[in-house]
Amino acid sequence: MISGRFSRFLLPILSILVALPSLTHGQSQPILYRLQYSAAGDSRVQITLALSPAIPAPAIFVMPRNYPGGYSFVPYDSFVEGLNAVSGSGNALPMRKEIDGPRWDIGHPGESIARIEYQVDIARMEQELHSAVDTSKVRPRYLGALGYSIFGYVDGFENRQIELRIDAPPGWPILTTLSASSPASRTVSAEAHNYYALADSEVLMGPDLQIRYLPGKIRLLLAVYSEGEEDVPLEGQLAREALDKVEAYFGTTPIQQYTVQLELLRPLAGHDYSFSQEHLDSGTFSSSSTRAIHRSSPETVREARIFNYAHHIAHCWIPKRAYGVGYMPFTWEMPPVIDTIWFNEGFARYAAIEALTDAMPAEQGRSFRQEHMARLREILAEAPPFIQEMSLLLLSREASFTYSNDFRIGQNTFARGALMAAEMDDLIRKQTAGKKSLRDGLRYLVEQTSKSNRPFETNDLAGLLKAGTGVDINDVFDRWLKPNPQP
Repeated sequence: MISGRFSRFLLPILSILVALPSLTHGQSQPILYRLQYSAAGDSRVQITLALSPAIPAPAIFVMPRNYPGGYSFVPYDSFVEGLNAVSGSGNALPMRKEIDGPRWDIGHPGESIARIEYQVDIARMEQELHSAVDTSKVRPRYLGALGYSIFGYVDGFENRQIELRIDAPPGWPILTTLSASSPASRTVSAEAHNYYALADSEVLMGPDLQIRYLPGKIRLLLAVYSEGEEDVPLEGQLAREALDKVEAYFGTTPIQQYTVQLELLRPLAGHDYSFSQEHLDSGTFSSSSTRAIHRSSPETVREARIFNYAHHIAHCWIPKRAYGVGYMPFTWEMPPVIDTIWFNEGFARYAAIEALTDAMPAEQGRSFRQEHMARLREILAEAPPFIQEMSLLLLSREASFTYSNDFRIGQNTFARGALMAAEMDDLIRKQTAGKKSLRDGLRYLVEQTSKSNRPFETNDLAGLLKAGTGVDINDVFDRWLKPNPQP
């Protein structure tokens, strides 16, 4: 029995303890995102975030201004229209857009937030963003939506689990890279572990979307929208070959399915179609319809296409699952400063070269590798003096903002990284009499980063690669970090 004197203090504590399970349960409820595309020909999509239970106000809603691997400033908040929020009691809440940032302040203390709604003008987005991989696309019979270009988040809730519901016009098949399920019509549901997974996903739909599945250790889904002639079976063959070779190089299958979003578009004046973009388990490959390949295309064209597939598929391991400080946790509101873009782009490029080389006949493989190494050395030799005199860390930091906008920066960043990787590989093979290679070090690095779910420090990379190979590559590493490296 509890005395009256203590019960006055203990009963409120007991009340809180009893309430904790329900409170914890409420905090763990997924956020429901709903994407609605109402009718063919509409230039906008409607996005709704349903928060259950409602969260306390004030809160901040954020739209991205860059994306993982984009290394540039992309103002997605400028395409948001009609943003409003509703309280738990159904009342409209006050909202204020920050002058400079991609943030909206929602509500006052004492209020709750149950729903956030807005539209995104995709047609205007494509007109104003000139890089094809930066923007979603909408056509009379097709919608290709990049998650980070349309989905925002409530600040502080980025790690909450997410349920996504997608509604399309009648008869429109829907595909989301969040699910390995076959496309369905009208309505599709999927789940994301957190906001990053949602933002780095794709939603594709429409009668003009061509879909093919190619079985393998990692299933390949080829999703094609074309505004010209295309050889879909050949594209699938090349992508399947690239996926198999890269998977064999890394030796692990971190994903069940890889989706190739292939868009062959009639070019818009002033727009750029020369880049592709990786995601967690998919890639966006947007190019001019004039660059479609066919059975009669020269072998050099086919080699370039399969290498582009292989390079971006390699990003599923590097840096998506082995990454340095700055890449993750990700900063969505501005391009983060990253010291290891040379690793992200250069080591993934070298892994793709080696993966394809390994599967070729010996002479063909040697020639293929030599051509790629020669081109990387040319990039360094042709660089202007001010770039040559940059240290690798400084070059990477510049690339954090200007990787593709000034591709001299981007090219020299990946070229130095790839040549560093090649020199490390040669040293490891020599000192182990061919029993080990850089591949063993990268496999170890991916395994350790995946286990810890933490980025590596730049100064720790050489030690991690040594742990996987038994070879000290510090001299190579240190030399390539300095200005004016000599391959």
